[in-house]
Amino acid sequence: MSSSLLREDRLALWDRLLRGEPVRPEDCGQLVSQVSHDASPEERAGSILLLASIRIAEEANRAMRRNLRAALRYWFSHTGTKDRPPKLRLRDLSDAGLERVIGLYLSWPEAMESVGGNPKDYTALKRLESTLRARCANEWRERFGSTPPDELL
Repeated sequence: MSSSLLREDRLALWDRLLRGEPVRPEDCGQLVSQVSHDASPEERAGSILLLASIRIAEEANRAMRRNLRAALRYWFSHTGTKDRPPKLRLRDLSDAGLERVIGLYLSWPEAMESVGGNPKDYTALKRLESTLRARCANEWRERFGSTPPDELL
């Protein structure tokens, strides 16, 4: 499978996670199995990060799933060219996917508010990052049998 097809498949799954749609690990299983030891480090890391996020969305409690959605909105909103409407209404982002959040450059409080969380809870991002790092390390070890690269930790 080509690098561009892997990227497109990953983006479709990220979009579903951003929208809060259920994504099962099996939906990502074939994608991750396509990522072999010969794939670029970015392809491997990207697939493992996606799988770890899917597992958190499936297994974590409601608050952690909400925090994951907020973090994904926060991170993805900081990609692409800045394109933010002057009067952005966060409630309009309730079911937003990639195409709506890219370029918005949301602050963490805005990202949390857009998913119904407490905009003053900055520790939610740190908790989610910690959980995500641990899950990435586990997924990497399971798939590749080695210590994960520093960028995943």
